[in-house]
Amino acid sequence: MTSIVCYLDLMSPQAGLAFERLPEALLGISYSVRYKPVLLASLLKQQDLLRLAVACDEAGMPNRYVCETIFRYVLACGDEASDTTRLVALSGQLAPVQDEASDRVNEQLKAHSAEAMAMGVFDGSTFVVDGQVFRGVESLPVLRNYLLGKACVRP
Repeated sequence: MTSIVCYLDLMSPQAGLAFERLPEALLGISYSVRYKPVLLASLLKQQDLLRLAVACDEAGMPNRYVCETIFRYVLACGDEASDTTRLVALSGQLAPVQDEASDRVNEQLKAHSAEAMAMGVFDGSTFVVDGQVFRGVESLPVLRNYLLGKACVRP
């Protein structure tokens, strides 16, 4: 089974689109995905959502349900996504296993972000397999071909 790391900007509609299309793009391929929310400069005001996502897993890597729920929440709430009352309700729905405000969660988020930056991640949805980087929804066919052994490997 191939392991894919997916760095996600949970506030990006483009990232949400890539997230939604990933299962269809990889239909019939055996794979697992580890989701890593990242804090990009444009997201500084949305750290609460990212900390919530990280807090939903002991290792700081939320599952697909958590990511999907947050993407849908952001799309539904728009500019009001950071509203405290709504965030409390969302947190209750997701039932994080870690304290969202803890130093540990902050460190996990920082580690994901630093790792992503070191790999040159600047897109809201970046997939990494075997050190190969695939950026955005437009890269999904190339990712599929790579996993099927039909794509060129970048040096």
